[in-house]
Amino acid sequence: MRRAFASGCRLFRAMAHAPRALATFVAIIFIGVATTTARADQEAIPVSRSRVVVSADSVAYYSDQAIVQARGAVRVRLDDGTTVTGDAFSMDMGLQRFLVVGHVHLVTPAGSYDGAAFADFLPFRRVYFVPLDPAADRWTFLNGDYAHPEKGRIMPGDAFFLPDVSQIRPYIRAKGAVIDPVSSVSFDAAGFVLFNGALQTPPVGPYVYNFSPSYDFRINSLSGASFDAPYDFAGSDNALSTLHYRYDAQRHSYLSFEQHLLFDRGYTVFSLNPATQKQKQWNLLAYDRASSHSAISVQAQLFTLQNGFSTPTSSSGFADLQYIVALPHSGARLDLTQAYENLLGTATTPNHPFVAGLAWSGFDEPIFRTGLEYRLLSGIARTHDVYGVSGSGSHDVWSDYLGGTVYTPVFPGPFHTGVNASFTVQRTWLSFPNTLDTQIFSASDSKRLTDKAYLVASYIVTSAHTNNLNLTIASPNFATGLVPQPTSATGLPFVLQGNAAATDRLAQLTASIAPSASFQFSLTGQHNHYTPALSGGAFPDQLIGDVRARISKTLFVDVQRAYVFSTHAFSPQFIVQVSSQ
Repeated sequence: MRRAFASGCRLFRAMAHAPRALATFVAIIFIGVATTTARADQEAIPVSRSRVVVSADSVAYYSDQAIVQARGAVRVRLDDGTTVTGDAFSMDMGLQRFLVVGHVHLVTPAGSYDGAAFADFLPFRRVYFVPLDPAADRWTFLNGDYAHPEKGRIMPGDAFFLPDVSQIRPYIRAKGAVIDPVSSVSFDAAGFVLFNGALQTPPVGPYVYNFSPSYDFRINSLSGASFDAPYDFAGSDNALSTLHYRYDAQRHSYLSFEQHLLFDRGYTVFSLNPATQKQKQWNLLAYDRASSHSAISVQAQLFTLQNGFSTPTSSSGFADLQYIVALPHSGARLDLTQAYENLLGTATTPNHPFVAGLAWSGFDEPIFRTGLEYRLLSGIARTHDVYGVSGSGSHDVWSDYLGGTVYTPVFPGPFHTGVNASFTVQRTWLSFPNTLDTQIFSASDSKRLTDKAYLVASYIVTSAHTNNLNLTIASPNFATGLVPQPTSATGLPFVLQGNAAATDRLAQLTASIAPSASFQFSLTGQHNHYTPALSGGAFPDQLIGDVRARISKTLFVDVQRAYVFSTHAFSPQFIVQVSSQ
């Protein structure tokens, strides 16, 4: 048996340079050698801070399969100082285990060994090794103890299975990679294979492919753009540095920078957007889960006009601090905002308002046994500005609001559709004095035609009324009861459009087809009835077509254009947005 096993090892070593033959040989021979899978007498544990550093003549990452493979002069280094060299390397990121085969040389703190194959099952802290010693059997190392191998122990049947990726194109090619099994793969000089191999870039520099399950890495602090191509050039299990190439109609082409930092209970995100133009926006988002029922968040923005990083000629900004706490069947938010219209002290009419407010929101609650549900909300805030709030003569203005929403369940409709509706009403009082009333009624009827196609018909009535268009508060503070910045520059809802009172009635029908996760097409018809009569086309009757498609492993393109019935013409231009979202 041992003589036959040694012969098999010599064959293994001779075939290390033949990918398909190697995969077939490993799968058949070692399944035959270990016909019985080892019992799972050792529990898997989460893998953390366990890096695998790989260098080779060629390193490739197959993103759809979550596999890293390397060939030619492979060298693997682990955090405990262990090194493994061989002819081929493969790591399955989903299973969190890797394999080195062909002319394997293992160097450990306990000694050096030559072998045919080496496999490390990281979650189980087990290493499987096939030594070249004719007198030796298969070895298993447990818990990093290379001094005392378990000889002859039965191995899993797929311990040395090498996936065949010969018919698959990789996403990234490089000469080296640092693999964090739970969050990312960092490449020394990455070249990209795009459009199914139609475009292959030369090495463009360090790149980090982040696949962490943490949503905090997806927090976006940048404003919108028509084109956004992110390039993650540095990172770890708790940090990610990203350079963005962006384009929009106002600024045209520019670069932006974004930095994510994660910690146990939250995150911090910083960005500079754009970084290559005079008009800059500095952003900071931070969040900390202070306890199981409370959290603290910070949002700060600084706007500057400056050449490079010289002294700015204009500067303004704000900082918003929120403390959120869960209450029985409700939640409360303490919101503090300090704004500076001019930080240089050169404005003729300074405006430095401070807003402190408390907002409360209830949970959805049933209305007896009707099937209806309701939610209540309220808040109170005080705005102070020694120079006068919103240009008025009042140094202090109080605002408070009360509102609520009623929801219906989904009722069965005609033709096996689902019908639901909601009604929201809110009144805000300001001590200028002034009031703002808003009402929104929404009803929808949806029908799934197939697994990949559906129709949605909706009718939305939005109305608002205020006594004075000028006596409002523009602030990012949610507790004022007004529309926060940047959604509204005045604190008033969009429907008013400069009117003291206005109502928009929107009837809409949307057809959507999504044959795959990489492609979606939708067609939406809209009819608006706006009162009072409004010129300027803010609420046109139109037919909107939208196509969203994946153009690379990380980028999507969204193309939209509308046909406006009042002008009997298409909108002047396409709306094209390319982003990683």
